[in-house]
Amino acid sequence: MPVELKIKFRDFFLAPNLMSLLRVALTAPLAYCLALDTMTGTLIAAGILLAAGITDFLDGFLARKLNQISALGHILDPVADKLLAIILIIELIIFRDFPIWLAAAVLLRDLVIMLVGLKIVKRRHEIVASNLSGKYYFASLAVLLGAYILRFDFGISIFLWVVILFYCMSVINYGRVMAAEMRGTPIPLFKDKVLYKLGRMLFVVTVLSVFLYRLYVDVVVGYF
Repeated sequence: MPVELKIKFRDFFLAPNLMSLLRVALTAPLAYCLALDTMTGTLIAAGILLAAGITDFLDGFLARKLNQISALGHILDPVADKLLAIILIIELIIFRDFPIWLAAAVLLRDLVIMLVGLKIVKRRHEIVASNLSGKYYFASLAVLLGAYILRFDFGISIFLWVVILFYCMSVINYGRVMAAEMRGTPIPLFKDKVLYKLGRMLFVVTVLSVFLYRLYVDVVVGYF
């Protein structure tokens, strides 16, 4: 849903926005732990990524709970997600052989979305919030990055395809936004039906159940 553009400096100090800034700051200790290339460093890096995921949940939760929803928050949240992903991907290319083709695809998508978002802000004075497919894409990408941190081959193989699936869906949805911007028509909103929700729930539960079981068998038992 479009959000009116009205940013205030004091909004930087709101709890939800501090959570977003913290998410980006965590990339520095994460890089250090990856560089150690030890079991302890790997586990700490995975813990830091989990902490970053918690801040992603907390910024939205605190914004609603404390009634601190702001235009800055609508910008910082997705920007922090993109910065976290891009910086971590660069680190994983160096320390974990993350595929460069996927890194380029992620960077291209984020760059296009940022440019279109800036154009919409300039022409309509509105901020377009992240769509549902984009949120699922980022969540699956975060899991894939975690699998690379842990060198969890099964998790990498399954979530690589999940990321590609949601990547394509999000590109299509953002393409609809771009088309509306070019035509000067209202930005289309996704109608989330009950059937869609049930389908997503079944998909997520199935994939995560298999992922977590193999994570325990292949990684947790191996480490401990």
